[in-house]
Amino acid sequence: MTDNAPVVAVAHFVLKDKHKAKGAEFEKAYQTYKEAVSQRDGLLRTALLRGISAPDSFVILTWWRDAETHRTVVGDWQFFTAVSSRFVYLAGITSVHGPVSAGESGADGVGQGGAPAADAAVALTTFTLREGADQEAFESAFLGHVSFVKGNEGFLSHQLVHSDRESGSYVNIGWWSGPQAYAPVLKSPEMAADARRMAEHAEVQGGLYSVVVDTARAEALAA
Repeated sequence: MTDNAPVVAVAHFVLKDKHKAKGAEFEKAYQTYKEAVSQRDGLLRTALLRGISAPDSFVILTWWRDAETHRTVVGDWQFFTAVSSRFVYLAGITSVHGPVSAGESGADGVGQGGAPAADAAVALTTFTLREGADQEAFESAFLGHVSFVKGNEGFLSHQLVHSDRESGSYVNIGWWSGPQAYAPVLKSPEMAADARRMAEHAEVQGGLYSVVVDTARAEALAA
């Protein structure tokens, strides 16, 4: 990875037990974050996702021009305490950030078709390589899986983010026209076979999310 490569940050939040009913409060905190981060140099886009079957689960996606602009923001303690500390109060967090190693690499997250409609869905899948697993073998298995997924109606695009902190950690961001488009793919025998192949190389976790806020869509509607 080079400092001038685009970076995608994926922050996954799960509301703490004592705050499970505060989803609306989390979304309000995100609006404050969005307004603040939009003023920072290098931000390309931000989106808030909420779990469809797990509404206490949120994901914040941010696309940055390069690694340096991302580091400048996340390393700003004043910014964290003023904006991001509310997230930590409400929810537990895991995060991955790094360059796009497969899929659309222009840091737009949606490919050439423009911003997705309001009812779009995002299939978010995390991969953690097993001990001793071959990175190239995993990436080859993943690309084979994507070749199948791309042929399904409702698929928009994807980005495979490779963590720049842990070489064995990946997140795939898959954009779909809606949950109804993804459901039959998830249940297909091809998906089951691909899942078994990738599970040989990595531990896999996934979820389907609705798009609560997407600045790319807001900009498209304003244009």
